[in-house]
Amino acid sequence: MAMDILIAIGLACVMASGLSLLIARAITGVNIWSAPSVRHFPRSIDGWTALVCIVLVILAFAVLPWPLHPAGDQSWVGHPVLIGGLVEGAFLVPAFAGLLASSPLAARAVSRETQVNSAGRLALWVASGSLLWGDVGWTGLEVLGRIVLFVAGAVAVSAAAGLGPFMPDASLSPSGAEEGLDAHERWLAYTARHMRASLALALFVVGVVPGAEVVQPGIASVIAIALFVVLIVGLRRASRTLPRLTLHAAVRWCLWRVLPVALIAIVYLELVARGQGSGVRG
Repeated sequence: MAMDILIAIGLACVMASGLSLLIARAITGVNIWSAPSVRHFPRSIDGWTALVCIVLVILAFAVLPWPLHPAGDQSWVGHPVLIGGLVEGAFLVPAFAGLLASSPLAARAVSRETQVNSAGRLALWVASGSLLWGDVGWTGLEVLGRIVLFVAGAVAVSAAAGLGPFMPDASLSPSGAEEGLDAHERWLAYTARHMRASLALALFVVGVVPGAEVVQPGIASVIAIALFVVLIVGLRRASRTLPRLTLHAAVRWCLWRVLPVALIAIVYLELVARGQGSGVRG
C-alpha cells in the first residue's frame, strides 16, 4: 500500500507539472519552465501559499480516479470529500493571501480572479461531480444528459482554470495578481496558477472519461489524453480569438447560463433514472 501511494504521488507530480508546462507554452505564453537564476526560500505569505498550492494540486492529482491508477482499489482514490478539500484548498489558499496583498492593484486582480474561478468551479463541480458520483449510466437517454453535462463542464472548466476568455485581466498592471513580488516568488505564483489550471482540466476529464464498466482502462487512458489535447487546442484558440470577458460577464456566464444548464441536465437524468426504475418494477 505504501508503495502504491508513492507511485501515485510520483505519477501525480509528472502529470501536474507536465500539463502545467503545456498550458503555459501553448495557451498563456508564460515562462514557468525555467526558474530565475536567483533562488531563495519564500519571504512573503504569497510565496509560501504558492508552495502550499502546488503541494495540494499534486495530492489532488494523486487521489483523482484516473484509469490505470496504481492504487485504484484503495478507498481514498476518488473519495469526494478528499478530492473536494484538496481542490478547493489549492484554489482558496493563495486567494486568501492575495486578498491581503499590500498592493491595491494586486488585491484587485486577485479578487477578480477568485470570483471568476469560484463561479467556474461551482458549475464544474455540478457537472463533473454528477458524472463522477451521480451513478449516471450509459443508456440512450442517459447519454443525452451526459452530453449536456459535458458541454456545460467544457465551458465551466475554462472559467475555473482562468483560461480562454476567462483569463486574468492585466489591463491595470502587467504583473496582475503578482504585482510587488520579486522574480523568484513571481515565478512560484505563476507556477501555482498554471498547476491550478491543470487541476481544473483534470477534474473535468476524469469526470467525463468512461469508467471500467464501459471500456478497458487502457482505452479510457487514451480517451483522457485525447480530451486533454482537444481542451488545450480549444482553449489556445479561444484565448486568441475571443475577447476577454469582464468580471460581471464572466460570473454571469457561469452562474446564469452554464450552471442552470447543468442543473437541468441533472434533473433530466434523475427523471430518466426514476422512469427506468419504474419500468423495471413494472
